[in-house]
Amino acid sequence: MSSGIVLGRPTRMLLVANLVLALIVTAELLLPARPGTANAAVAGDSSATLPEFGDTTIVAPPLSQLVDMMERPLFYTNRRMPEPEVAQAAAPPPAPLGLKLEGIAISGGARVAVLRSLTSNGLVQLDEGEVHDGWTLDRIGATSATFSRDGKQSTELALDPAG
Repeated sequence: MSSGIVLGRPTRMLLVANLVLALIVTAELLLPARPGTANAAVAGDSSATLPEFGDTTIVAPPLSQLVDMMERPLFYTNRRMPEPEVAQAAAPPPAPLGLKLEGIAISGGARVAVLRSLTSNGLVQLDEGEVHDGWTLDRIGATSATFSRDGKQSTELALDPAG
């Protein structure tokens, strides 16, 4: 008893076809064709060359003729130039309270803060609840005055102990 592999006719044909294909690929890799030989064979001319333009010069069209192309660029899906992004300028920070507490006058039920303007060097007198440059005087204490702006900012001015 011999244990041999028996191949059918279709299997043998496939093996032969694969062998021939492997030989063709090997020949192409080992013996590559020279450039231009395929083009010469197609043209039927052994001296295949690229056409020469001679003295012909190519002149670009003026930009005025390309307005449509500029308005509808090829590389955007909607064929429109994107709008430039507008940078949102941050709101400038609110001006600080430009006052210095010079004195406090408490008489009966009235309280008055005497303040010096740091910009004009003039004196300003404010009662509780009065507004100066957007700052509201909320409370006057024995040695300090509390101001607020828009309910968001608050600052307290104290009397100078040396003064």
